[in-house]
Amino acid sequence: MEDKEKQKLKNYAIWLLSRQEYSRKMLSDKLLLKGASIEYADELIEWLSELGYVDDARHCESFLNRQLAKGLGEKRILMEATKKGVERTYLLQLIEEKEVDWYDIAQQTYEKKYGCANNKLDYQEKSKRVRYMMYRGFSYDQIDFAIQAQNEN
Repeated sequence: MEDKEKQKLKNYAIWLLSRQEYSRKMLSDKLLLKGASIEYADELIEWLSELGYVDDARHCESFLNRQLAKGLGEKRILMEATKKGVERTYLLQLIEEKEVDWYDIAQQTYEKKYGCANNKLDYQEKSKRVRYMMYRGFSYDQIDFAIQAQNEN
């Protein structure tokens, strides 16, 4: 690999990291798509890691905060984490440390989507809402809590 190509890849990696956090795996995938060899991608990521530009723990925390802000449940967050190459064990530990209240997040997500209407739901409408919340990654208990909380208001 030529020095000019290596410099382009180094600039590309720094440019990517200037825009958002990346895990080692995500950054490696991007570099490989740009034509880097596996050895050079690993070497470059190690160098960036030593400089503090790549940090999987920081990326994991950033990822979790973004997903919580979107109003997603634990199941969906864990599924997305697998796709994005986020360390699952660290993510679970981080969720435990933050003491995330999934019931509260489910309630906020439900109210954001469906407002505070105080009407009885027919079976079809309730099923539709439950499917939406399940798609967002909430358990049935959390969904039921959110629906009941809205009906009490």
